[in-house]
Amino acid sequence: WENHLNSCEIIDLRHDLKKIRKDHIHNRTLHSWKGFRGNGNSSAFSKNLPLTWSNEKNIKWRSKIDGYGQSTPVIIENMVFSTCTIGDESEKLVVNCHSLESGKILWNRTISSPYNIKRSQYVSQAAPSPIVDNNNIYCFFECGYLAAFGHNGNKKWERNITKEYGAFEGNHGVGSSLFQSGNSIGLLIDHAGPSYLLKINKRTGRNIWKIDRPKCVSWTTPTVFKTNSSVKLLISSNGVVQCINFKTGEVIWSWNEIEGNTVASPSFNKNVVVVGSSKPDNTIALSIVENEKDKRLKWVAEDAVSSFASPLLTEKFLYVVNRAGVVTCHDINNGKKMWNLRLPGSCWASPISNADNIYFFTKDGDTVVIKNNGSNKIISQNSLLIHGRVYGVAAVQNNFILRTGNELICVRE
Repeated sequence: WENHLNSCEIIDLRHDLKKIRKDHIHNRTLHSWKGFRGNGNSSAFSKNLPLTWSNEKNIKWRSKIDGYGQSTPVIIENMVFSTCTIGDESEKLVVNCHSLESGKILWNRTISSPYNIKRSQYVSQAAPSPIVDNNNIYCFFECGYLAAFGHNGNKKWERNITKEYGAFEGNHGVGSSLFQSGNSIGLLIDHAGPSYLLKINKRTGRNIWKIDRPKCVSWTTPTVFKTNSSVKLLISSNGVVQCINFKTGEVIWSWNEIEGNTVASPSFNKNVVVVGSSKPDNTIALSIVENEKDKRLKWVAEDAVSSFASPLLTEKFLYVVNRAGVVTCHDINNGKKMWNLRLPGSCWASPISNADNIYFFTKDGDTVVIKNNGSNKIISQNSLLIHGRVYGVAAVQNNFILRTGNELICVRE
């Protein structure tokens, strides 16, 4: 066909095709929340997220879920995926797919658990969040069941991790979520028994590698970040922070001078990683540059304590929520506290940012919205009547999907 076009027309056509592809990728990004904390940093690409809602206003749909779960929903295009368990010992594992537009259930799959766990408020209940890509949804449960399902619900493969490597030990179960990069998924199991890090082929479900780790109890999820040369993992777990080459599993650098980093997952920008800690004077910023061994510690956040919610890092500011529901805002250059703000309650879901605003979702259904400019002025406070707690939130286009133990709630202006 090039014989029928002059060179200028060919260049124009290629430019148009490139723009179509770019727009398509951008559209997919706006309509996807692919894992725990979305892109791993709790930042939403949409500028049109809701600002105000209540029980009577801007609630598009509410959908009850059989069973109970603490995982974050994941979204791609018009599909909302969630997980839960059913039974006093979580005998049944459930994967749900809802319509983003209507909340209608599109399909669900129920699997018998390979390892029963007595349910209680002190033990994780479908806490690990799934991940989704353009082909499949990948699910992991604290009993050790790991599987991939197509977007239509057809099972692609499954594994029993506890049968392969032993039962998970500890008093509170497993909370680490799956993470992904390209054709691979990752899973960190840090518990009271022999711990390990897995890299798994998405297509086959088989290990690409397995790295054994010492006993190391934590519930954090590794954060993926990309450089020009490689894909790296940031792991914060029980006294250690590590940067790992995801291609090989090699430890690039580690930092051992920290305490209380067992729940909150790390956040990053192009210069630093911020690690949240439940101990005072242990929420820190570390350089992610490989050769800055002697300059690794950049600063200690002033008067900051990070509880269940992971730290939120924006272009200029750091936001940390403590167990009592008090937010502290810090200068990203030095960690100095700029202000604190008391929320109506504590947060189990991590806060979310977009270009304009910061959203704090308390466990009891209240959401506080402030400007993404370093101000602590509240621009809206929204209350919902819920049963249980808000465990996770996904943000796509002009929607929030809030997850409680047995309900999905779509907020849409």
